Amino acid sequence: MKNLDEAEVLDIVSQGRNAAEHVVVAMLDGLETEHPAVYRVIYGEPCDAIASINKDMANLYLDLSCDVVWVFDRAFGKPPKIENEEDWVFRRLALIDAELKSLSKEISMDDRFRDRLQERFVKRSMEANVQLALLKHLENEVLKYASWKKQRTRAVQMTNNLLFVLVRLLGELYSTQAPKAR
Repeated sequence: MKNLDEAEVLDIVSQGRNAAEHVVVAMLDGLETEHPAVYRVIYGEPCDAIASINKDMANLYLDLSCDVVWVFDRAFGKPPKIENEEDWVFRRLALIDAELKSLSKEISMDDRFRDRLQERFVKRSMEANVQLALLKHLENEVLKYASWKKQRTRAVQMTNNLLFVLVRLLGELYSTQAPKAR
């Protein structure tokens, strides 16, 4: 899976935002049917957690998550099927959570353990081909949207973190098998 550049990300996102509603709905319905555990990362607890801080930002998370799914779908095709997907997603989310916590000095942990988690975070992010241009685009969109209302700023970090988790999760999903690009 290749890393997309900024122009590719913006082009694909623009196509998605201009696509007919039924095309986008069919893509999301396909994700829900083929990958229900990944679908719940978008429409489950993460969205609810953001909504507990700010409903507007939760809605933005849903919109940007759709962009993320669209980008992966259009750039890399359909994601591969995973056996025991529920367990696979849970294990990946637990690992990503621990790795993200290791980046914060506010969370106490043994320094050697923290160092190992941070090294693993970098290694696994590289292996999953984290789409940096996509993450940059998402962060810019979150910051721009939050700047319009001060109340939204409280949810910026959580929104960005959960979008990162989604991008990383999809990167790992697509990296499990090299699907054909469109």
